[in-house]
Amino acid sequence: MKIAVYTIALNEAQFVERWAGSAAEADYLVVADTGSTDGTIEKLRAAGVDVRSISITPWRFDHARNASLALLPADADVCISLDMDEVLVPGWRQTLEAAWIPGTTRMRYTYVWNWDKNGKPKTHFFGEKIHHRHGYVWRHPAHETLYPQVGTEEKVVWCEALRIHHHADDSKSRGQYLGLLELSTKEDPADARCAHYYGRELMFHRDYDAAITELQRHLALPKATWKAERAASLRFIAHCHKKCERFTAARSALLQACAEAPTARESWHELAKFCMEQKDWSGGVWAVYRTLDITQMPRDHTRDASAWGVGPYDVGSICAYYNRQPELAREWLTKALEMEPDNPRLIKNGGWILEQK
Repeated sequence: MKIAVYTIALNEAQFVERWAGSAAEADYLVVADTGSTDGTIEKLRAAGVDVRSISITPWRFDHARNASLALLPADADVCISLDMDEVLVPGWRQTLEAAWIPGTTRMRYTYVWNWDKNGKPKTHFFGEKIHHRHGYVWRHPAHETLYPQVGTEEKVVWCEALRIHHHADDSKSRGQYLGLLELSTKEDPADARCAHYYGRELMFHRDYDAAITELQRHLALPKATWKAERAASLRFIAHCHKKCERFTAARSALLQACAEAPTARESWHELAKFCMEQKDWSGGVWAVYRTLDITQMPRDHTRDASAWGVGPYDVGSICAYYNRQPELAREWLTKALEMEPDNPRLIKNGGWILEQK
């Protein structure tokens, strides 16, 4: 089996050594450079990486990804799209070879997106950018996705033991994403994924009314059938209404999110936080109970780490305290402190919640 690791790059000199080192067991390392001026190309070549210069005008990520994929040798069997700020965890090749059974065309694996202050994985879900050399194409100008080409019959295998870690470069601007996502929706207005991401990006840019309009359009699309993503759009709508101080509309959107995907812990947690902010203490306690009843984490991008850590116990302890349920408040705060014993705000809360009679 021959394995190729490939990506695109622009001024990634700080990541070259780490990236190339993590992928050293690959048969081919190929990078399509899009105009680096910081020494990226020189460092890649020094590390033994096959680096070529490409030009994509006007810029769009899918065309760049397809250009980099086209550079791979035809005899490669398996391809790993690995961005420069990502690393393969040691032992990856042996794990991949053991899991890649005959007929496989794509592999799903564990992808760690970010980390907490102690360096522990915070948000992780499945990735799916390991694929057969032939039969796939990248689509969409931003948040590009790998699609099987016509005639490709997908056979996907899961390999949770194979892990890719992401270490974000927060200095890079996301400014180009908004325009590219708008272009995505114009090119494929029926695509639910594009509408969801464009609405979310509008929210990030604080264009709240435009975000609500696009997210509602997402919900109305015939192809918008994935319950978890629909619930996420409703949570974003609630966030936008809340920012505009339309609290009744925000509550309605959160309740719809809970109804849309009752097993999504994220929606119940957002509802609990909203109740706490609105001083609806009994509603908050009820929503926290519903949150904690859900123990199966999603393995996709809709997971919100705040719903799976200390958050529900923190919110619950405050709501229970003001709802005159002192024992429950102490129980939940104790669990919160067990998870974050050095959190100064939780310690301060303990001064009045744990001592309540």
